[in-house]
Amino acid sequence: MVFNHSVKVPTQYRKAAAVLRKAISEKKSVRGLIYEQTHAKVPNLLALMSKYSDNKDAIEEAIEKTKLLVDNPRLDPSLGRILVAELLFGAGKLTGQNAKPVACVLSYKDKLQEAIGGAPAKSSKSARVSKPRYVRINTNAISINEAHEILSQEGFKRKDVGTENYDEFLQAIQAMDEDEYIVDIHVPSLLIFCPKWRNYWAKHDLVAEKKFMLQDRATCIVSELLNPKPGSVVLDMCAAPGMKTIHLSNLMQNSGKIYAVEQNEHRFQLLRNMVLEAQASCVEPIKGDVLAIDPQPDVEYILVDPSCSGSGMQNRLSLSKDDRVDEDRLRRLAGLQIKILSHAMSSFPNVKRIVYSTCSLYEEENEQVVKRCLGLCPQFKLLSGKKCLERKWNNFGNTQYKGIGKNCLYSLPDKDLTDGIFMAVFERINDE
Repeated sequence: MVFNHSVKVPTQYRKAAAVLRKAISEKKSVRGLIYEQTHAKVPNLLALMSKYSDNKDAIEEAIEKTKLLVDNPRLDPSLGRILVAELLFGAGKLTGQNAKPVACVLSYKDKLQEAIGGAPAKSSKSARVSKPRYVRINTNAISINEAHEILSQEGFKRKDVGTENYDEFLQAIQAMDEDEYIVDIHVPSLLIFCPKWRNYWAKHDLVAEKKFMLQDRATCIVSELLNPKPGSVVLDMCAAPGMKTIHLSNLMQNSGKIYAVEQNEHRFQLLRNMVLEAQASCVEPIKGDVLAIDPQPDVEYILVDPSCSGSGMQNRLSLSKDDRVDEDRLRRLAGLQIKILSHAMSSFPNVKRIVYSTCSLYEEENEQVVKRCLGLCPQFKLLSGKKCLERKWNNFGNTQYKGIGKNCLYSLPDKDLTDGIFMAVFERINDE
């Protein structure tokens, strides 16, 4: 039973609590649930959820030691956890102090601080802190040269890495001074900043105007692997919220056509708004089931980025000590992934390249799906992802999958400073 209070708890706390509650009870992806929230400020909600997930053990220990939930049975447990996370590992204060749940948690402030051994932390001590802030230039709205000029005016200095060696590049990222930024060696439109600037860019006007996009470098590499040329016809089969779609429109210089498909009504609206705000005039959003809509015969490139377990995102949004998802759910996800990928391979006669990606680290959703679809659709072959990137890469699939593992790419949080992403590139076999 929750408080029946006349003063509403601030929206960001209520929405974060709703996501946490559903993620725990239904074992769903936190990121997916966040994007389903109506009228939510997604970056703020992601940040708030991460404060809990990055410090879960310390928060749970503090709640247990202070008996916050035991002594206040009317306090919603999920809301209580979010409020404690913000108080101890976020801003160090709470808004909406007149709301009863907020006032309740604030009354335990000293006890909670004592339970974690002192003053509230400014940020998490987890691996997430070392992850850089990635900012991609939306060339539909601003040129790369203009972006660099703006950064210079704001006091940032471009650091020349001076190497194409991937290991040295990663070392250079970690050795950046706070006022420096680096251009990614795989994605020319992607800029890399120190973690210090995470909130700075989240609130920046250029991001609000969609001239800059806050996008993880691993998801940028997915679009680079598809590499559609200007004037091409592309199908983005599971497009919402639209970050990869916008990147594809940049690679195509906003010419040609991108069919961007999304079935969920709320996510479709997010996609449509993103396309409009990012000035992606070559994109045609389509609401529908990608397995049921009439295949466009002129499609040349397909991006398949289906629903998955999200295990690659667990480094930032883990809610359980046991990160392994339910085996039945994993089988259902893999079945859907096989349906969508094999549909891409078999239903579009003019498609010449397909990229399959997931934010999962499970072989059931990755190498096993690739193996199954190659068996169902022998007209396609798997390309070397490393060769497609044209630069060094370090992490590949399981080599026990002969002819598959060595050609697939993984981007790993602890090694690549990114989200966990799997990538596979397919090409139609020339019959001539």
